[in-house]
Amino acid sequence: MATSVYFNNYNSLAEQRVIEDLIVESIKIMGFDAYYLPIENETDRDILYGEDPIKKFSSAFPIEFYLSSSMEYGGEREFFSKFGLEIKNNINIILSKRSFSQRVPQDRFNRPREGDLVYVPFLNGTGELFEIKFTNQTKDFFMLGRKIPYFYELELEKFKYSQEVIDTGVEDIDDVMIQSSYTIDLNTGAGTGTYEPREIVFQSTDRTQANASVVAIVQEWNTVDDILKVTNVAGEFVANIAIIGATSNAQYYLSSYDPLKDSTRNESYDNEYLFDNANNIIDFTETNPFGKI
Repeated sequence: MATSVYFNNYNSLAEQRVIEDLIVESIKIMGFDAYYLPIENETDRDILYGEDPIKKFSSAFPIEFYLSSSMEYGGEREFFSKFGLEIKNNINIILSKRSFSQRVPQDRFNRPREGDLVYVPFLNGTGELFEIKFTNQTKDFFMLGRKIPYFYELELEKFKYSQEVIDTGVEDIDDVMIQSSYTIDLNTGAGTGTYEPREIVFQSTDRTQANASVVAIVQEWNTVDDILKVTNVAGEFVANIAIIGATSNAQYYLSSYDPLKDSTRNESYDNEYLFDNANNIIDFTETNPFGKI
């Protein structure tokens, strides 16, 4: 028996609009303001393993969210695995499709993607970065026959910083990189200019960035002690070669630095202790210390 031709329950644009209006208004009333950070270097995303060693987040879009898991963290929480103690604190948040379409450029990001980040400013008093592990697009079950979802439910896990480039222009978000990244102190000598925060610095025999042997990002320039703090180092710095600022064109010659020095602010790594104990086990003076030849 066919359904009634007098009632159109699954193709009513007006009623679909009312449902969407109520969802958007509910999130605006009961939700919170946060930031959505998409991965900018999309071509470098590793589809096979789902990881990208050079992730870059250079934009943050303010959007309102609703915290659906408001009592406590979910997920597997604290557990011992073959890699030791792991802490996986997850939360679920809801985001309306309309708000996402209005705030985020749709020519590049037509939905929240796995691997992107969400910054929740009020958690733990200082704000937290979370990584999107799964975007549920069918939570509303296509109410009233609408094929486009009214909202997304995002499953988030606490973001584990691993030397990604975070430069969004929002101070609280960018501070994550400053506080958590591995920083090297470069002792400089003669030179001119002033390095700018977050600019790229490099060493090159022909003084061009295209042929640079090492690049890094400036976090702090101490003009009193002539110490340049850099993160996200790719390559190895060499003494007595100028460190050139790509933006400021500042140039100072590197006198010395200690690559084993612990310069991470929030976590302690005693690299010198590991290095000394490794030398007691393996003779690194050999050509091939791990083989017979």
